[in-house]
Amino acid sequence: MGRMAIRVQELSSESERVGAGGSVPLPAVLRMFWAGSLVAFAMMLLVSYIEYRMGFKQPHYNPLGGDRYQDLMEFWPAYKPLHSAAFFGANGYSHVAYPPFGAAIYALVYGTGHPVVFYLGTAAVWLAAGVWGVRRELIAQGIGRVTATLFPLTVALVGFPIAGLLQRGNIELFLWVIAATGTWAFLRGRENGAAVLWGMAAAIKMYPVLLLALLLPRRRWRALAVGAGSMVATTLLSAAWLGPTMTAALRGALRNTFGYQAVRASQWTLHELMANHTAFDLAKFGALLTGVPLAKLMLPYYACGALMMGLAFFGKLWKMPVANQLLAVTAFMVMLPPVSYFYSLVHLYAPWLVLVFVAIHAQKAGVDAQGLKLTMLLFVGLFASFMLFSFPRVYLYGGLVQGGMLAMLFLCALQYPLGVDEA
Repeated sequence: MGRMAIRVQELSSESERVGAGGSVPLPAVLRMFWAGSLVAFAMMLLVSYIEYRMGFKQPHYNPLGGDRYQDLMEFWPAYKPLHSAAFFGANGYSHVAYPPFGAAIYALVYGTGHPVVFYLGTAAVWLAAGVWGVRRELIAQGIGRVTATLFPLTVALVGFPIAGLLQRGNIELFLWVIAATGTWAFLRGRENGAAVLWGMAAAIKMYPVLLLALLLPRRRWRALAVGAGSMVATTLLSAAWLGPTMTAALRGALRNTFGYQAVRASQWTLHELMANHTAFDLAKFGALLTGVPLAKLMLPYYACGALMMGLAFFGKLWKMPVANQLLAVTAFMVMLPPVSYFYSLVHLYAPWLVLVFVAIHAQKAGVDAQGLKLTMLLFVGLFASFMLFSFPRVYLYGGLVQGGMLAMLFLCALQYPLGVDEA
C-alpha cells in the first residue's frame, strides 16, 4: 500500500506523448511546496522589518545581518605560516578546525588572492548549473517552459540555507558541490565515481562518509572500497602538502578539529539553540536535566546514533526505494554532528530534487504518493529561516524546531515508500 511501481517503459511512452501533445501541470504537492516557500520568505522579510522598527536587536530580526563572509575570511591570517608547524598553532589566530583536505581548500581559495570573488563565482556557476539542469529535466518531463524555469530559480533564490551559506561564506559550499555531484553520479548508475566524490567530501568534513552506506543495498563492495580509499588518499595527500610533515599535519588537524567540536559541544547559548539544528542539542538538554556532564556526553551520543541508524538502515531502509534511502541518510547526516548550522541544510536539496521527479512520475501514473505531502511540508520548514521558529521569550528556538523537523523527515523516509522503480 502506498508503494509506487511504475515501469520505465510506461514512463518513457508517457513522456513522448506529453512532449508531442502539450505540457504537464506541476503536481499539486509541488505547487504547495512552491507557495509555502514563497510565503515563508515573505514572512521572514515582514517579521524582520516589524522587529527592526520595534527596536529588536540582532541576530533575531535579521538572520542575514551579521558580518559578510565571516567564515570565509576568519582564517586568512592563520595561513601565513602554511607548511610549517606554526600553522596548526596559529600564533594567536583562530585554529583552522578542519581535516587536512578542508584546510587545503581554504589554502586554494586564499591562494587566488581574491577569496570572496572566487567563492561567489564558484557559487554562481554551481547554482546556475543546478537551475539549468533542473529546468532541462522538467521540460523533458513535459512541464511548461515558464514553470520549468521559475520553479527551480525561485526555490534557489528564496531558500534560506543557500542565502545563509553565501552570507557566511562557509566551506560547506565546496562540500555541497562535491557531495551532490556524487549523488548525481550515483543516481546515474556510476557508483565508482560517486564513491570517489563522497570520499573526497568526507575528507573535508567527516559526516558525508555516511553517504557511502547507499552502496550497501546494491552490494557495490568495490565502489565502497573505492570510496574509503578516496577519503584516505585525499586526507593523506592533503596532509603531506600542508606539511611540515604528513604526521605533523594529521596530528595538528585532528587536534584542532576535535578541539573545536568539544568547545562547541559544551556550549549552551542562544545562538546554538536558534541556528544549530543538531540532535545533540536535544541530548544536551536531557543531560542538563539529569546532571550528566556535557564533556562525557559525546561518546554515548555517537554510540546511540550509530545504533539507531544501523537498526533503521538494515532493518527497514535496506529494501526500500532509493529515494527513501537517500532521504533518510541525508537527514541523519545533517542532524548527527554536534555542530550543524543552518547552512548544512543545503545537502537536503539532493533528496528533495529526487522527490520532485517522484511526484511528477506519480502524477503521470495516477498514483497517490503516500507521505509525499507531509515530506514536502517538512522541506518548507527546513528551507525557511530559523528565525521564523525562534521566539526566546516563549522558549521557542529555531534550531530545536528544525532539529525536530529533521527527525520527522527521517521517520517519513522509514514509513512511506517514496520511490518510483528506477525512474
